[in-house]
Amino acid sequence: MNVQVNYFGKIAESLNMSNEIIPISDNLMPLNLRNFFEDRYPHLKESSYKIAVNQEFTEEIKSNVQISEIALLPPFAGG
Repeated sequence: MNVQVNYFGKIAESLNMSNEIIPISDNLMPLNLRNFFEDRYPHLKESSYKIAVNQEFTEEIKSNVQISEIALLPPFAGG
């Protein structure tokens, strides 16, 4: 399946893109997303961020889950 991945803040800046489409094979399920993205982009290992799938925080995709979006979110500041 092809999945829309959105990057925000410093993550988007470091990757020089705000989104991309990534193919994720059902053969990879269950999939640890932190490991997946840090293997794909090793400099993310040095970053603090959260991962959301379908607007819910999680770090793993289990099998038989329909994914509409994955987002990598850096820490937020403000008030």
